[in-house]
This record gives sequence, structure tokens and C-alpha cells, in this order.
Amino acid sequence: ALTSLERIPLFPIRAPRRVRVALDYERGQVAFFDADKRSLIFAFPAASFKGQSVHPWFLVWGEGSRITLCP
Repeated sequence: ALTSLERIPLFPIRAPRRVRVALDYERGQVAFFDADKRSLIFAFPAASFKGQSVHPWFLVWGEGSRITLCP
């Protein structure tokens, strides 16, 4: 995870098959969950978006890696 230009390594036992992203705009919270196990992977500290739009940004790393976005 990237927070304030600081990298925070994540160490899941196994890479999740599906990731759910939860955004609570009013509370300034963004969290990532293993969608199949319903377990928290990472939650950013609370922030203020100050009325700005929030856009997703993903970096998929590694040969053969891929991502599929679903509503």
C-alpha cells in the first residue's frame, strides 16, 4: 500500500482471488478486503477528500499478472 509516499508491504498468506474496495467518502475511509474470505487486507488512515473526486489507481506487478474490474 502507498500512503504519503511511504510503501507499506502487505503479506497475505495467499494472494486473494477477488479484492473488494470499500470507500466511505464522508468518513474519509478506504479499505481493501479479500472478497471471498471477507477479511480485511488493508485500510488507509482516515483522510479528508475536501470535496474532491476520488479515482481508483491500480498497479499490477509481475509477469502474467492481470486485473479485472467488476461493478
